[in-house]
Parts: sequence; structure tokens; C-alpha cells
Amino acid sequence: MDTTRAGTAEPPAAPDPYVSRTPEDVLAAVPLVLGFEPAESVVMLTFGAPRPFHARVDLPRLPGDLVELVEVLREPALRHGVARVLLVGYDPDGPWTAEVLRTVAAGMESAGIEVVACLRADRGRWWPVGPVAAPSERGPGTAYDAAAHRFRARSVVEGRVTLPDRAALAAGLAPHPGGPDPDLVDALARAVPPSVRRVDALVGLLLRSGERPDDDQVAALLLAAAEGRLREPVQRRLTRASAPGLVDLWSEVVRRAPDDRVADAAGLLALCAWVSGHGALAWCAVDRAREVVPDHGLAGMVATLLQAAVPPQEWETLLCRLAG
Repeated sequence: MDTTRAGTAEPPAAPDPYVSRTPEDVLAAVPLVLGFEPAESVVMLTFGAPRPFHARVDLPRLPGDLVELVEVLREPALRHGVARVLLVGYDPDGPWTAEVLRTVAAGMESAGIEVVACLRADRGRWWPVGPVAAPSERGPGTAYDAAAHRFRARSVVEGRVTLPDRAALAAGLAPHPGGPDPDLVDALARAVPPSVRRVDALVGLLLRSGERPDDDQVAALLLAAAEGRLREPVQRRLTRASAPGLVDLWSEVVRRAPDDRVADAAGLLALCAWVSGHGALAWCAVDRAREVVPDHGLAGMVATLLQAAVPPQEWETLLCRLAG
């Protein structure tokens, strides 16, 4: 389940430009919330909780998977005190997607969670989905254009990037098709695992400068990650404010890392992405780590946090527990 958090910033002085009042508003907002255009997915937007979260799951294809889907979405909603949800299904198979949405909606309502609306969307058109199948679900639907919506224009001004799909997000962490850079391989061969002090200084330097790390710096970070020397510096520096910079840094390291060196760096990226509220990227980093080390400890911990929709604000509490 990809999860992202809402409501973590101080209340804005002006009305929130992303407040959704129509189905078209919702469908324009979803890609901005997730960071990519969803496909073959069920998206749940939550409201009324102290810290609302939003979730995306793959659309199941078998009736036997519906019970698990309901539980995956309902359990964190109940635990976090969600009062209302809005469900969107993305898929060209109208009858099946509508049935999935009805099943999830019934599961939510049976637990006392109000379902504000259910929508199905596909290729620029949307349909309402009610408790009982209706002719409107099989009609031509209503056209919408998320790319031309005012929300998208605002997001561009704010510097938000919306990718075409989740695969594009994962591709940003995939190994280079031509193999690792020979210069980086050479840097790794001659590098010596750095001390904790040197690693801390290097991370601080790269965060302050915002510059792309060179091969020797990437090699030092990869070796330090493998030696476990980065846990303390990263944990000490990782806050909600510093998380975006650390996400940029570790994304760069993961992209350039040889396959046999990537797991620990991907685990650190997953942790930083979770703290930054970028659940989809955190899941991609978890998957990247597990491709190489299926039982990777840090990746597994972050996966548990994501599945439980634990809010990033809990990081400081969690850090105290880890230190203890």
C-alpha cells in the first residue's frame, strides 16, 4: 500500500488551493497527492482524522482477494480515527472496478466509516459508483482533464513533479541498463570505509551544498551504508525539515549504486522518504532493497510503518525507542 500524509504543515494563511469540491477536483488532486498518475489502482482519500492519510493499492483481479483488500484499507483507517473516506478506482474494466469499490465501501461503512463518494476513472472520463449498479455506471461517463486543471497549474508553480505512472517513479531507482559506471566501480575498489565522523561531515556538506556527489563521495556513502556507519549520522540529521534534502541525496546514490551495493542505500532512502511523507517513493525504495536482499531489515521496518500508515511525525518517538 502506498501511503502519503496530509495535514502536516501549519495552517496556511490563505484557503488551501487543493480543496476539492467536485469529482473533477478530486481526480485532479489524486495525482498530486500520490506524485504520479494512478492506473489499475484503488485510491482512498481520508478525512476527519487528526492526521489524515491517503492510500493507493493495486486493483485486485480475483474475487478471493477482496477480503484482504478491504482489511488493508480499513485497518489503518480505524486505527487512525478516520471519519470519512472517498474511494476512486482506476481501470478500464468498469463492472469489476465498480464491484471492487462497492465491496470496499461496504467494508468501511460496516466499521462506522462514512463513504463520501465512489468514482471510477479511466482515460479522461469518470463514472459515479453507487451501492447498487446503475445505468450511469455503463454510460459514456463525464470527461475531465487533470493536466489542464487549475490544481496542476498551481502544482507546477510550487515545483511539484507529477510522473505519468508509478512505474516511472520506480524507474528512477532502477539500475542503469548498461551496468554501473566504471568510474564508480573504480572508486569503490580503492575506497576505504570512512569513519562515522567523516560520514557525518560528508552528509552535512552535501546537504548544505545541494551539489551532486562525485564518484568518490558516492563510494564512501555506499561503503558506510554497508558497514552500518550511516545509521547514527542519518538518524541524527533526519527530521521533517531535512528529509527532502536527504531524499534527494539518497535517490542519487541509489540510482548510481551497483546492484550488489544498493540494498543498504535503498533502505536509507526508504526511511527518509517515509519521514518526508512520500509514501510511494518509500515503497519503491523498499522494493529496490528487497530485489537484492529480500529480508533487508531497514526496508522491512519501513514497509511495516507504511502498511500501518504510521504518520511521519512519529519519527522522533520511534527514534527514541530505537536509541533505547
